[in-house]
Amino acid sequence: MPSSGERQAINRFLGSRGLATLEDPGAMAAHLGFLIEGHDQFRRALVKCEPGERRNMYEALRPHLGFEPKPLDVYIAEAGAEAEAQQLPTIDAEGKLHAYRTADLQTIERVMDECLSEFTLTVTCRKCTKEAVFRGHSHRDVVFKLRSAGWTWDELRGDGIEICPDCPATRD
Repeated sequence: MPSSGERQAINRFLGSRGLATLEDPGAMAAHLGFLIEGHDQFRRALVKCEPGERRNMYEALRPHLGFEPKPLDVYIAEAGAEAEAQQLPTIDAEGKLHAYRTADLQTIERVMDECLSEFTLTVTCRKCTKEAVFRGHSHRDVVFKLRSAGWTWDELRGDGIEICPDCPATRD
């Protein structure tokens, strides 16, 4: 929420360009909708908006556009396809930027494994309670993947426990 001084500066800027001020949001939506010239410009405006506010922006501008707008999800899908085609970086839920990645061989192998695996083993670390799921075509394949991922089997107490790669395999 802008401060009083910021609101006044915004209102002066808008007023100097013949636009409605923040105190009249309906007129502002009408002005902005009138200025949008086509689907591409509308999609770019929607993408610049915070994801949680896109629906509100779409609904506020839609009646004032000089063309029949597409559904909001179409604009979002088009923006995603454009970003993928340009290999633009992505932002995760925490706001961190990640470089564009195509599906690599490891991802494809993992998906194939999940679809074709007959055996699944879920293990829980007895020290930190971290869980992991391993899949394979045989029991031996699953155990091999488990050990290759760094999980260890500790038999000190005679009952045997799984320990994840993040926890030290100390004998206590």
